[in-house]
Amino acid sequence: MSAPKLLHTFVILAYKESPYLQACVDSILSQTVPSEVIICTSTPNNYIQGIADKHGISVHVNTNGGSIGKDWNFGMRSAATQYVTLAHQDDIYHVDFAEKCIALAEQNEASKPLMAFTRSLTYKGDKELSVSFKNVLRWLFIFPFHIKQCISSKSIKKSILLFSNSISCPGVFYVKQNLDGFQFNEEAKYILDWEAWYNMSQMDGAFIYVPHILHTHREHEGSATSSTQLTTLQQEEQWLLQRIWGNAAIAKLITKLLLLAK
Repeated sequence: MSAPKLLHTFVILAYKESPYLQACVDSILSQTVPSEVIICTSTPNNYIQGIADKHGISVHVNTNGGSIGKDWNFGMRSAATQYVTLAHQDDIYHVDFAEKCIALAEQNEASKPLMAFTRSLTYKGDKELSVSFKNVLRWLFIFPFHIKQCISSKSIKKSILLFSNSISCPGVFYVKQNLDGFQFNEEAKYILDWEAWYNMSQMDGAFIYVPHILHTHREHEGSATSSTQLTTLQQEEQWLLQRIWGNAAIAKLITKLLLLAK
């Protein structure tokens, strides 16, 4: 009897030589529901290849890298399944991440889901933060989803993104078959995920909230967002907020408030 067709792919986005890559791979291979697993990288090296060979994982090399957006778009293109998770190499996925996301996506198939997003924990280096201010804010901003888990309304989807990026990108489960024409901004350095959710919010289809902590996001000095200069963060945030609000003064004010929250 042939093995059942897998519905979901974990695309592990690997960069240089992360000391956390092995833990990420282990968490993905321990899922209660099996998924396709591939590694995508624009910085191929013996370290990444060694971990891939150890677990029989194929490595896809992006020869047109150079930005986070280019790497993420390449990762999406490399997955052949209808569901995709772009797994960040420093993060850990709880054993039932795929199981819970697939179940809710299938349960709400009639709503044409675009993505599902989960709750997360935050690590600073190797220390778990029992309370993360960023995660508390995210929980508050997504309040419509505490009432209804699956929302198709464009205005409500947009409402959770008015003030900040309320969705943690490593915990997003994409329904690729419903995202025809979608791609990440390949020029942005920081707000490409926030902008992506905003663009998705204007598409026909639903966002699904999975009200469980299903991944652990690690923040450290070597991560891409930590190394981005603060001025670039502010410029990009203000640009996106002006696009969202259509008002430069409001965008500037919210950007200043976001700076206080960092």
